[in-house]
Amino acid sequence: MRPAPRVQVQSGVDNRYHALDSMRATMMLAGIYLHVVVGYSGNGSWPYIDANPTHALDFTLGIIHGFRMPAFFVMAGFFGALLWNRRGGRAFASNRLRRILLPFALFWTLMFPLVAAIVVWLQQGADKVAPAFTSGGVLARLHPLHLWFLEYLLMLYAIGAAVAWAFRKHRLEGVHRAYRWAVERSYAPLLFAAVSWLPLALMQGNLKDVDGFMPEWRILLAYTIPFGFGWLLFHSRDLLPRFERGVWAHLALAAPAFLVYGLVSGRTHPLARAAGNVVMCWLLIFACIGLFLRYCSRPSARWRYMSDASYWLYIMHLPVVVLLQVGLRPLPAPAIVKIPIVLSLAVTLLTISYDVMVRPTWIGELLNGRRYPRRLPEVREEVAAAA
Repeated sequence: MRPAPRVQVQSGVDNRYHALDSMRATMMLAGIYLHVVVGYSGNGSWPYIDANPTHALDFTLGIIHGFRMPAFFVMAGFFGALLWNRRGGRAFASNRLRRILLPFALFWTLMFPLVAAIVVWLQQGADKVAPAFTSGGVLARLHPLHLWFLEYLLMLYAIGAAVAWAFRKHRLEGVHRAYRWAVERSYAPLLFAAVSWLPLALMQGNLKDVDGFMPEWRILLAYTIPFGFGWLLFHSRDLLPRFERGVWAHLALAAPAFLVYGLVSGRTHPLARAAGNVVMCWLLIFACIGLFLRYCSRPSARWRYMSDASYWLYIMHLPVVVLLQVGLRPLPAPAIVKIPIVLSLAVTLLTISYDVMVRPTWIGELLNGRRYPRRLPEVREEVAAAA
């Protein structure tokens, strides 16, 4: 009999895996940092690019871009398997349609016209915004925006559900034994990096951005592997304490892997760059799971709040960040100074909007599964009492 995991579950209240829930939220929130910095780095594709960029934080872009979404999909796979096994296939499908498909359709419908108007305004001028819509020219810009991950989540959940249903009478013991053997090895990140190498090699060593709504099989394959890892991890969740071993070694080894992937990528063959990318990625995934298990396993009202809020913050951050970047454009300050200003203002404004407009309303029920009472007034009272 497998021993029960010693971490994560809060008995008698909500049965949440607090550490992994916090990690999932952190990966989502890291995307806001990523997009703030991109606008001031002169790299990547972002509606606003500062005229005087800084490259001081480019290394953080490479690290976050290289592992954030794979780590997020590991968590998505874990919680997808939890939902399937706890509630069954029909409830799983209903839940994913309500919590993923409906928000995707609703917020993309609201977000795309707003973002398209901002892009036309920045690129062509305010007087071109209305003609872009009336002429239908804006239709040429159709794109899932930063909500692309919801489209791929739906596909991955469909794959996970199809496999789970097809083998519902067969436990695939050989697959689970092989998975457990691999996870228990001290060199486990290298084993999963080897499995992940081919999709990255097919993308010239970097996780490719989506080009539109049409699914791209290379991207889907790249994320199917960490999603499957997370799904299998739920079935071997007694191995979770294993991730706390070797955390610092994994972090240290990620540095030379990043050198191959990032800092010298311009002089590295794409196949070698892909190797550096996947090795760094899996080392950081193992390290992050271990760190969150070690430091975030206990129930925390603040972590729980931000975990709930992260969905809304990420969905809504694009126009907020861009408008703040544009608003700070006249400020005579270097980009490295503007970055923390934009980031702190964006997170503050989005958190307030979540607390007031989302958390206790039908939108909060859509995103979080239920309505919760507002939390910020309580926080202010706590701060006032402490003072």
